[in-house]
Amino acid sequence: MAASIEIIYLRFPVHPNITVIQIGPGIARIDKEGDSYFVIGTEDGPLAGKKVEIPADNISAIQWSLDEAPPAAAPAS
Repeated sequence: MAASIEIIYLRFPVHPNITVIQIGPGIARIDKEGDSYFVIGTEDGPLAGKKVEIPADNISAIQWSLDEAPPAAAPAS
């Protein structure tokens, strides 16, 4: 079952008052590569064409979204 990152909660702000990064206006997706997380901007937002690295040691929690529903349990016989 595949999953994607919806929200990352930061230990330390990356900018004054920014302690959460989430998918939404200006942010297309968040990817994990190696020991870091990368925020990918939308084409029309302030991060257009950019990929911003967030080191794993600055992550306090991650909220994942399941891409597929789990299979239904078989009925008991």
